[in-house]
Amino acid sequence: MTLEIANRLVALRREHGLTQEGLASALGVSRQAVSKWERAEASPDTDNLIALSQLYGISLDDLLSPKGATPEDKEREAVLAAAEAWDRAENAQSRSRRNVWKRRLRAFPYGACLPFVYLVLGFAFHLWHPGWLIFLTVPIYYALVEAL
Repeated sequence: MTLEIANRLVALRREHGLTQEGLASALGVSRQAVSKWERAEASPDTDNLIALSQLYGISLDDLLSPKGATPEDKEREAVLAAAEAWDRAENAQSRSRRNVWKRRLRAFPYGACLPFVYLVLGFAFHLWHPGWLIFLTVPIYYALVEAL
């Protein structure tokens, strides 16, 4: 196996967010075998090459043939890098929004508002007896906030 193919295996594994252990367990081989492939000390057998191409969603030719630095490849890599940067920015923004709402919900004095609700239920609707059940919603509220 050439060093170029070994570097391609490393790049594909990292692109798909896999560790050597994760890839090894997906293929049913040892982590050491994956490490040897990536250091060009050994070559994966045909079954493992097929499994790698299926896992990465590419053909065997694309897996084994070294990609030249053609203008099309550079343009495709630039587009992919821009798309990944855009996705990372969107994900960070949505996580930030979720965290803001979670902090607000966690800081809301839900338990302190319940006596007022209980009194309104009792005086306005004469629901004194079933009204006390609203106090049981305090742990449910905070569990739901944490689950978000």
